[in-house]
Amino acid sequence: MTGTGTSKVSYVEGKSGRLRVSDGGAGEPAVLFVHGLGHDLDAWREPLEHLRPLRRAVAYDQRGHGGSDRPRDGVYTVEALAADLEAVADALGLTRFVLVGHSLSGTVLSIYAGAHPERVAGLVYVDAVGDFHEVPRPAIEELLRAESSPGFGAAEVRAAFAGMLGPLARPATRDAVLASVGRMEPGAYAALRRSAFSFEVGERLSGYRGPVLAIEAEGGPNPVLASAVIAGAKRVGVPGVSHWLQLDDPGAFDRALDLFLGLPAR
Repeated sequence: MTGTGTSKVSYVEGKSGRLRVSDGGAGEPAVLFVHGLGHDLDAWREPLEHLRPLRRAVAYDQRGHGGSDRPRDGVYTVEALAADLEAVADALGLTRFVLVGHSLSGTVLSIYAGAHPERVAGLVYVDAVGDFHEVPRPAIEELLRAESSPGFGAAEVRAAFAGMLGPLARPATRDAVLASVGRMEPGAYAALRRSAFSFEVGERLSGYRGPVLAIEAEGGPNPVLASAVIAGAKRVGVPGVSHWLQLDDPGAFDRALDLFLGLPAR
């Protein structure tokens, strides 16, 4: 089936509040995009526009981000995010789909695919977390102490993201990321970081038999990234980009995703 490229924004009920969803195009399997910590579905604006002429493509704001509700239960864990992913897929009638996740949402992809391997046609980790098991625990505990202290507020969160953007981020990328960080519910940052730090892939993906791609910013080896943690992941490196590589070089990202999906070169 050929897609139309049209799209609509609506809301679906997540596990603890409404989630803003952008849905458009046609063609199976659909592709479901999951943004990282501090961003929103606009992280995927260009890839969605690129993909929708040929394939159904969906993105949504995770709880406490963008236009989605703060969770009624106040819970911010990677497991809760995976439950919301399931709610989105169910509400939209997605039976089998490719999952694309950025940054911290690599953990969300792994949780969901491990629990529902029959629904996942492919996994694409975009400079995404595998897990933190190789990071010394004292270093993690030091970060957690700092991020949970009363003095760690909105200014500190913004500074942390500014540091993560680094010198390679395009000005438009920097502006978009910092703007979305300002819309994130304040409690989400520290809680989701704490949850992700305790997550380990281990045998979670043992039942998943589909393909795995890791599209990552070129640089030195990073033991927390999916390519270092997820068995069988094929890695594609993108040079000259920040952690938000899909914003810095959307053309390179689109080419890698098209190849993974078996779409014709455009």
